[in-house]
Amino acid sequence: MPKRIPFFLYLFSLTGLLFGGEPAEQSGPQDLPGYTTTAANNFFQRFDGYLAYMHQFGSVYGEGRGGQEVHHDAEEIRRFWVGAKGDFLDVFGFSVVSQISRDRHNFPGEERQFGHETFRSANVTFRAHEALSPADFDSLTFGYGRRSGRMADEWQRSATHIETVERSAFANKLWLSDKERGNPLAVWVKSRINKSTIDLAVFSGTYHDWMGGWEDSRTYYASYEQDLSATTGLETTDLWLSTYYQDEEAGDDRLAGGNQYVFAFVTRWADGPWSFHTTLGTGDNGKQTNTARSGDFWGAVLMPMYWLVEEKQKLVFRYQYQSATEAEGIRMNNRYARMAASRDTLIDINSSRGDEHHSLYFGYNYYFRGDNLKLVSGIQWDQLFSEGDSYFRGWTFSTALRFLL
Repeated sequence: MPKRIPFFLYLFSLTGLLFGGEPAEQSGPQDLPGYTTTAANNFFQRFDGYLAYMHQFGSVYGEGRGGQEVHHDAEEIRRFWVGAKGDFLDVFGFSVVSQISRDRHNFPGEERQFGHETFRSANVTFRAHEALSPADFDSLTFGYGRRSGRMADEWQRSATHIETVERSAFANKLWLSDKERGNPLAVWVKSRINKSTIDLAVFSGTYHDWMGGWEDSRTYYASYEQDLSATTGLETTDLWLSTYYQDEEAGDDRLAGGNQYVFAFVTRWADGPWSFHTTLGTGDNGKQTNTARSGDFWGAVLMPMYWLVEEKQKLVFRYQYQSATEAEGIRMNNRYARMAASRDTLIDINSSRGDEHHSLYFGYNYYFRGDNLKLVSGIQWDQLFSEGDSYFRGWTFSTALRFLL
């Protein structure tokens, strides 16, 4: 049954207008209608409404095990988020973003639904460097609430800013998602000293549509980022190391499908019209009821990009490889192939699981107003193996209109 959009979310979004006074100088897309940043006052120093809408079309043409035809066409509201972000009481920040769509009408027996499904973020932060002025830190922030555990390069940015229609399967494999594919509850501290940034967090595996608690698994997360652009002379040179370890007991809600530990190494290089992003990672699938889904996994994502016309037209290429020691230790992230298999039970793609997966993507993006309004299109080739047998190979054509306010 669809959930209703919570009334408090709309009430909360109005408080910035009620207490805000005259509009301040805007840091966002000033020429887009409806975007508002309020002026400083006794409570809110900044209050920004947030809306992200992504409409997507996709078609898959391929074959499953034994040469079965796999074909499906889909039109969907891929994402619809609303919320607010801002600053209050001089040294505090907040972010509340509700995912209000569950567009599963492409699967049998379900229809397009709207209502609060889960939070993409729901947290409060304390800027200790502004409140306490510690001498050794350029920034020092403490936080509590729901947030992302960033690992792969493609998860360093929101879905509103990614360069492809869908993230790679390996990037999603590393992601610290809860059991409903949302961002989990956490407590964290993040600091920056010169060109180095450290992020330490503890995540809860307990799932709830709203905030949740700390009754289930604990995941201990650490990341270190270094900006080396001054050393290399390039416009961008970022190196990022991140890891997590999940401590769980039998029956616990878990993150990342139960991954016990993961290590990831990300690089980002850019100069002029060129940029090149990479992700290398490895981990352990943890305890699984199906032993074919346990064992170790590893993979890599290579992603060169080129501006045809600066800030307007971009070419994107991505190669992804992932592998596992067990027959179903990794999963292919082709949503349209899974839709085809859900409609026709005779199609055998092994639930999109296997032990080796190759993926090639070539895309073209057109930016009408930067990341606030853009068209992202791509062609992707996937091939999935399990114990030497090919369970899927084929092409996916997709395009997405993304709007961010």
